[in-house]
Amino acid sequence: MSENSLHQALAAHFAPVRLEDLTVTRREFPHWMRPDLQHALEAQFAFAPHRFFGVRSRDHDVSLRFADLLESGEKAPAAGAAEYQDADLGQGTTVRCLVRGLWLSQLEGNPFALLLEVTDGYRAPRVRIEIAAVPVDAAAKCVARLAEQLRMSAELGTHWRGKSLVLDRAHDDFEISPAGLRVVEVSPVERQEIVLADETFALIERNTLGFAAQSQRLAKFGLSAKKGLLLYGPPGTGKTLIVRWLLSALEGFTKLLVTSEHYGLLADCLAIARVLQPALVVLEDVDLVGAHRDGPWAARDGALNVLLNEMDGFAPHARVLFILTTNRPEVLEPALALRPGRVDQVIEIGLPAEKERRLLARRYAGSLRVDDTLVEEAARRVGRASPAFIKELMRRAAQAMLERGAEGEIDKSDLEQALQDMLGASGRLGARILGGEGGFGFSAPN
Repeated sequence: MSENSLHQALAAHFAPVRLEDLTVTRREFPHWMRPDLQHALEAQFAFAPHRFFGVRSRDHDVSLRFADLLESGEKAPAAGAAEYQDADLGQGTTVRCLVRGLWLSQLEGNPFALLLEVTDGYRAPRVRIEIAAVPVDAAAKCVARLAEQLRMSAELGTHWRGKSLVLDRAHDDFEISPAGLRVVEVSPVERQEIVLADETFALIERNTLGFAAQSQRLAKFGLSAKKGLLLYGPPGTGKTLIVRWLLSALEGFTKLLVTSEHYGLLADCLAIARVLQPALVVLEDVDLVGAHRDGPWAARDGALNVLLNEMDGFAPHARVLFILTTNRPEVLEPALALRPGRVDQVIEIGLPAEKERRLLARRYAGSLRVDDTLVEEAARRVGRASPAFIKELMRRAAQAMLERGAEGEIDKSDLEQALQDMLGASGRLGARILGGEGGFGFSAPN
C-alpha cells in the first residue's frame, strides 16, 4: 500500500466531489465514554458496507484532524495497523477501544468518512470524531443524525452503570486507566455488621435507601429527587463502614467515590453523576474541600465554590444522593452544611453506648469464646471508645491468650493485659488515636 493510500482511498470514495469541498462535523466525548462509543461504532458498521483503515500519524506531537488526511508527502498520515487499548470494566471484563481509525461508508446513498482519535484535551484526554460528507443537504442531515446517535449511545454509559467508580487523573500514556474511570471492587457489608443505636440507623436508612426508593415518585410530584446527607463523628466510629454498606445495598445506582486525592476532579466526577444517574456520590473527608471560606482550613483554588456550584447544578428531578463524611463538622462552610438542597440531613455517628460496645466486643472476638460477664466488663471498662478501639482491644486480648499457651477462649487475664497495654500510662496517646476519650476511667461510661 503506497504512502498516499489514505488520500487515494478518500478521493475515490467521494469522487467526483473534490476532497477540499467536503464538510466536516466534529464531536468530542469525555475519555470515560470510550467503551460505549466503541460499541456504538461497531454497531453502526456491523452490517453496513465499509472500508476501515488504521491511521498512523507522522507527527505524534500534533493532534490528527481530518484535514491532515488530505495532505500528501512524507509528513502525511499513512495507513497502518489499528491500535487499541483495553478499558477495564471490573470483574475481569474489558472493552477493546480504538485509539485512531478511519471508516469509509455510506448513509442513504451519501458517502461519508468517520475519523476517530484519542487526543489530549484541556485537563484530560478526550475522544474526538470527525465526520466528513459531501456538501449537500441530504448528506448533512444524515451526518447530523449519525452524530446524535453516537452521542446518545456514548452517554448511556451502559458499561459503567450500577458499579462503584473512581475517576483517576489522566496519565500521559493512558495505560493505567484508559477510560479515566476505574471500577472499585468493594467488599460487601451486611446490615448486621453495622453496630449503631437503632434510632440512628433508622434515620440513616430512611434518608438513603428509603429516599432512593421513593425518589422517582417524588419527582413526578414536582419535588426534588436530589438529597444530601452529612455523616459526622470521631475517627473510627463507622462512617466508612456505613458508606460501604450503602455501596452494596443501594441497588440500581451508580456510585462515584471522591476522596481527598480526587477532589481536583470534582467537577468531572459530578458531570459523570449527571449522565449516569441515578447516582450515589460519596464525598469523604469533605472538610478538605468544604471548610469555611474564611477559616484557617479553607480550601485553595476555589474548590469550595466548585463544590457548592456543582451540587446546585443538578436539575430538581435529577436522582442523585450525596453522602458527605467528616471528622470535623465544626470547620464546614455553613452554605454547605446548613443549606437544605445541598445537605438535607445531618447525622452524628458518635462513640457507642454500652449496649453497642457489648455487641462490638462480641463481634470482634471472632470465633473465640468469651464469657458474657467478660464482654460486659470490657464494655464497661473502656467507657466511651470507638469501634476501632474495641476491635484492637479484642485482638490484643486474643494475642495475650495465645502468648499464655491457650487457644479458643479469652479469659480475664487476657483482657487485663490488653487493657493495660492500651489504657495504661504508656498507651493513653494510642487510646486517643484509636477513638478513646481518655485513659483508665474514661469519661462517664453509659
